[in-house]
Amino acid sequence: QIARSLISIYIDQGELSNLVLYSREPDKLGLEIKNAAVYHSEDFLNHDHEVIINCIGISNLKDRMDSGPEIFRIHETWDNLILDYLKKNDHSLYISLSSGAVYGKNFKNPIDETSVLLHSVKEILPQDYYAISKLNSEAKHRSFAKMNIVDLRIFSYISKYIDFESNFLVSEVMTAIKNKQTFVTNNINITRDYLHPEDMVQIIDLVIKLWQEVGVLNDAYNTYSKKPIAKLDMLKHLAGIYDLRCEVRKGTKKESSATGFKMNYYSIDKKLQQLGYEPRYSSLDAIIKVFGEVL
Repeated sequence: QIARSLISIYIDQGELSNLVLYSREPDKLGLEIKNAAVYHSEDFLNHDHEVIINCIGISNLKDRMDSGPEIFRIHETWDNLILDYLKKNDHSLYISLSSGAVYGKNFKNPIDETSVLLHSVKEILPQDYYAISKLNSEAKHRSFAKMNIVDLRIFSYISKYIDFESNFLVSEVMTAIKNKQTFVTNNINITRDYLHPEDMVQIIDLVIKLWQEVGVLNDAYNTYSKKPIAKLDMLKHLAGIYDLRCEVRKGTKKESSATGFKMNYYSIDKKLQQLGYEPRYSSLDAIIKVFGEVL
């Protein structure tokens, strides 16, 4: 979803000729993106690159609790390929799309500058695999301190390329609206921070600008929108725009998630402000805009 949304914006900006695209399924992606060369990911080392954006991963973990080996293998394979390239091309910048999941399991409060990354894992469960994989990747990146590597931790993201089959909250709500179904949820008012693709591009552009200024850049940043949104507030706004019927049931059963339950899954660490980042969209703005495009 993220890769497709970024490509779409860059094409709209007239930057198609500046893109070199790679996919594990190049024929499939080539049909979607006209007039663009799409290479197989394994051909990556055969070309020159100034900035590398790695979006590779498993986009939908729904009903895939047995996908642990695949999660680790996919992240490690392509990350190592890019690191091999950087060893021979230290003039390039590597932007890796990481995840807020690296902060572990405790999301009772939002993430701030004092929050620590995943630690004290007494028992590793299947829902931990994704977070551990991303944390392993970030730790490896920091160890290559002289390489230009930036990890962007994404908490929640929404674009018109959303996967309707996923178990993300917004995709389930959108599916309910499309199918004229009643959306059933509990009264646990979780909070999410949905990043819009245009703000994602702004962050990437600012990272590139900083790298060009400082020469060597190896760091990690938490991404964020102008303002997060609570679940029940989101449903109230969408019900006022669309014919969305909601049923909120009292109870303690938490929404299922392949990466574990998260009450307040967003960051109030504004380190990106140092780069000049000013988000254009709030979470609600992003949701309303994308729902309008899709529905």
